[in-house]
Amino acid sequence: MQIRDIHFVVLFVLLSAPGCVTTEPAYIPLAKEVSQQIKSSNAVIVSTQDEIKADVEKSNVATYTGGGLIPALIDVAIEGSRSKSAEQDIKPIRDALVGFDMGRELQTSLGNRLDSIPWLNVKKTEILYDTKPDLVPSLLASSSEDALVLITPSYSLTSDFVALKVESEVKILPRAAQLRASSEGKGSKKEQVTPLYKNVVAHIAPLVTGASDRKAAAAEWSKDAGAVIKQTMKQSVDRIANKIVGSLTNPDSPAAGE
Repeated sequence: MQIRDIHFVVLFVLLSAPGCVTTEPAYIPLAKEVSQQIKSSNAVIVSTQDEIKADVEKSNVATYTGGGLIPALIDVAIEGSRSKSAEQDIKPIRDALVGFDMGRELQTSLGNRLDSIPWLNVKKTEILYDTKPDLVPSLLASSSEDALVLITPSYSLTSDFVALKVESEVKILPRAAQLRASSEGKGSKKEQVTPLYKNVVAHIAPLVTGASDRKAAAAEWSKDAGAVIKQTMKQSVDRIANKIVGSLTNPDSPAAGE
């Protein structure tokens, strides 16, 4: 274990302490009176993931032993080893998906359906391939619509490679002064932009043929020039697009995106 890994674990433990981290709720419904104030919006699909990833099964040594620095270090080492192994096994699937553009696929699947949601008043939809830290402030400052619809898709395989997971975070952020006032009224700090609406939609697609282990699963996904993984990705993106439209059509109901 290197010194930098120890520093990372110590920092992680400190940041995980109560009061150190403030997180948004997983779901924030949109108040009806707020939706009536949105006269225009622009939608941005933020597509920053350029290759498929695999989940890493968590190590629970610290949990089973009651915690402490040494068990935490052991967990880091175990998870690091699992991650390295997964990176090797996932390579044929990544090779099969070279050229796959999640942002473009999602935009194509959505078509003009966002434009047809009456209260949202979407004027334009674009894809952005950007990871800069000031992305949200930049997007809010670069357009004149009342609100920003931020769509952030991601995709991964389960740790055993037997299922594909595609999900997308959907946020509506205020740009107009009257909407910012509604957002700040929820107890947010002035330097932060609290979403008027937030939801995460997801779809899980299992490997139909099954597999005895991770290498066998990788071979199934990537066989025939990746026909299985490509078809499953397209179908999953279509399902996610449907759920995004459903969630925004009824933004006061978490079940709308299911």
